[in-house]
Amino acid sequence: MGDTSSQQRLAGKVALISGAARGIGRAVAQRFAAEGARLWLNDLRGDELDALIDDLRGNAARVGGMAGDSSDPNFVQAWVAAAVAEYGQIDVLYNNVGVSRPGLVGEITDDDWRFVQRATLDSCFYATRAVLPHMVAAGRGSIVSMSSGAGVGGHYNLGAYAAAKAGVINLMETVAMEYGPMGIRANSVTPGPTDTQPLREYLTAQPGGIPASVVDLDLRRLTEPGEVANAVLFLASDESSSITGICLRSNIRAASTRPS
Repeated sequence: MGDTSSQQRLAGKVALISGAARGIGRAVAQRFAAEGARLWLNDLRGDELDALIDDLRGNAARVGGMAGDSSDPNFVQAWVAAAVAEYGQIDVLYNNVGVSRPGLVGEITDDDWRFVQRATLDSCFYATRAVLPHMVAAGRGSIVSMSSGAGVGGHYNLGAYAAAKAGVINLMETVAMEYGPMGIRANSVTPGPTDTQPLREYLTAQPGGIPASVVDLDLRRLTEPGEVANAVLFLASDESSSITGICLRSNIRAASTRPS
């Protein structure tokens, strides 16, 4: 589920992806490579990033990248500069990094609040800011950022994460407004809970397991990483050339309420 045949939708384009080594980021990297993009990747996990790069190169993709902290503005500037040095252009940025730490709002520590904001919202801002001058100079570009159902209407016990993901949506809306006249599009994606290993392990340990966790989702199941990758591909490609400033929502709760 989630796979479609390649039509080379990103042929000739250079795409930057943060948080690419696992889960949704990995699925997006694989999908972009199949669609002809030249890739420049990032992840904190250097060994896993190298393994992904080797795998993609084994399938004839042109791909490189740098391991490092996407919440460090100096690293992000260096990562973007290296992409320009390697390929001479940036056409697509996909901001994938996001980290949650649970806690009721009145109990969130300063450290947890700053960690979640830094990893989830600051990382998106730093990469977006870094690519904009190159996209403005080229007169084109597409920025796609990963939000979450938690960023739409809040989420019980995930206040810091929900606030950061809501900020991602608003940041993309603002970029769309400010830079649309310069040929740059910016959109966000809010998939429902997605079948990645960490989430599956977490939900399995909850009362009722995965079945109880998906009962109030629109589709009554977890979203697959490949399905998210297809949505990101659509927004990154010229197939959505007139679409900007939207939050593409899928398979999420209409509202998050305190569990009974």
